[in-house]
Amino acid sequence: MEQKSLFAKLRIIFPRRERRFFVVLMVLILIQTLFDFLGVSLILPFVNLLIRPDNLARQGWYRLFVSLTPDVDQSSRMLILVVAIIVVYAVKNLFAIYMTVVQKTFLIRNQMETSARLLDCYLRKPYTFHLAHNTAEIVRDINTDVSSAYALVSNLISIVTSALISLLLIAYLILVDLWLTLSIVAGLVVYSAVYYLVVRRRLKQIGQVTRGLRMSMLKTVQQSVGGIKEVKLMGRERFFVEEYRADAKDFVKNYRRHAILSGVPRHLVEFLCIGGVLGLVAVKIATHADLSAVVGSLSAFAVASIRLLPSANTINASINAVSYYTPGLDAVCQTVSESRETEASAPPERRPVSNRARADITVDGLRFTYPGAEKPVLSGVSLTVRAGTSVGVVGATGAGKTTLVDLILGLLEPQSGTIRFGGADIRDDIPAWQSRIGYIPQNIYLVDESIRANVALGVKDAEIDEAQVWRALESAQLADFVRGLKDGLDTVIGERGVRLSGGQRQRIGIARALYYDPDILFLDEATSALDTETERAVMESVRSLSGEKTCIIVAHRLTTIEHCDEVYEVRDGTVRRQRPE
Repeated sequence: MEQKSLFAKLRIIFPRRERRFFVVLMVLILIQTLFDFLGVSLILPFVNLLIRPDNLARQGWYRLFVSLTPDVDQSSRMLILVVAIIVVYAVKNLFAIYMTVVQKTFLIRNQMETSARLLDCYLRKPYTFHLAHNTAEIVRDINTDVSSAYALVSNLISIVTSALISLLLIAYLILVDLWLTLSIVAGLVVYSAVYYLVVRRRLKQIGQVTRGLRMSMLKTVQQSVGGIKEVKLMGRERFFVEEYRADAKDFVKNYRRHAILSGVPRHLVEFLCIGGVLGLVAVKIATHADLSAVVGSLSAFAVASIRLLPSANTINASINAVSYYTPGLDAVCQTVSESRETEASAPPERRPVSNRARADITVDGLRFTYPGAEKPVLSGVSLTVRAGTSVGVVGATGAGKTTLVDLILGLLEPQSGTIRFGGADIRDDIPAWQSRIGYIPQNIYLVDESIRANVALGVKDAEIDEAQVWRALESAQLADFVRGLKDGLDTVIGERGVRLSGGQRQRIGIARALYYDPDILFLDEATSALDTETERAVMESVRSLSGEKTCIIVAHRLTTIEHCDEVYEVRDGTVRRQRPE
């Protein structure tokens, strides 16, 4: 990603409407700052009011107050002032609570929306992208990177808020003691600048390493839990735990470095401020000066430091946090920028086919090479699948059977050649072509939801057509089994369908493929993991659709395709037509 300013990056992740609200947020922060300053600036007059009430007559604000309350005695005036200060602090803190809610809501709303935009972007990326990227990387980008980006934004808001109150307090202290204030401020600025220049690059490097470790740890968890059956049978639990602990150990080291670099400023800032004030006292003592002359200044600095020191610490800590979270923001900006290029071409939601006219599928001169590969998987492939027939595709492992199917499905784009349905190139309208397809893979993806939700995967509960679900289950010869369950369609099948047998999971997959009553059915080694008897039962469900639908069946076993009208063999990057045995 080309180098962009921080402001340009924020424009990328915030939509225009939210950028306008950001301006409103800055105005509200300014109001909050004025309330904070008013609360601090009232403390010193209040202390003087209690300790030296005789000096009030010389205060301009008090003379104005007396002129507005001519019939009120001195004691009552003091009571009014005390009540006024209480009201100011009550309003100040109520507004602070309101601002906390506004800021947190603004940040979390945009964080969730950005995560959704990233998910949308990744789901729109071509199938080849997902073949080349680990799921843990995508999950990290959507969750951790977006969280880091908005942690950075939160720290920027803290910098603005703290800088505003610090500027007002510094202006107030300048009126109290010009040279002491300038000395302390100069020391803070020089220290902060030097510290930032020294540690900024280091914090960014730590952030990048931490980002990689998060992905590695997440990948270990996914791989170990995802294959828990094999892991337990092979006794590989310790391997994955040790892998996770190794990354966790490095994560702790990076976290410690980050904690040290982030924690140092708070203590040094406090030392500079308190040391500066006490240094002034030391100079006065050493020179035998009249200490009474600086008591007022010291009181003012003591009161202001209650708010100034936390603000200065917040600014330094937030600046360090911005460097630490920058890698996450950069990654999010890159993905969001890519998503804008595809937003205009969002694929329409799949609906049932309105035009039921059947047609032949014609593949002509197909050539495909995976990105980064030197040798094509398929070259010069041509074949015809007649409407309403069953076609078997066989070949050795790695011969290119699944690649051929993925090309016909429209998931992969060939470097040359065409795939036509009824004379029209499928690439002219991929969504329309895919709306005619039902696909049954070898490993059926099942979610930990009801049978109804798994058959109508991706359809909102309120929009699921139950009649279509039952029709699909009948065609998959699973309806009687579901009717016999206590909860029927509402039966939750568990993660990856662990509460179902292998044959039942495949039949759920068949029912899902048939939910929209497609014209063409693809079985990509859909029965290769089943035993012979279960495979025979599943294929009986498929054969019952013979004549109604065009079926393309990829298989290893010849028994799977024994009833096919035609058989094609994939070998050495080409496809040869054979007679079924």
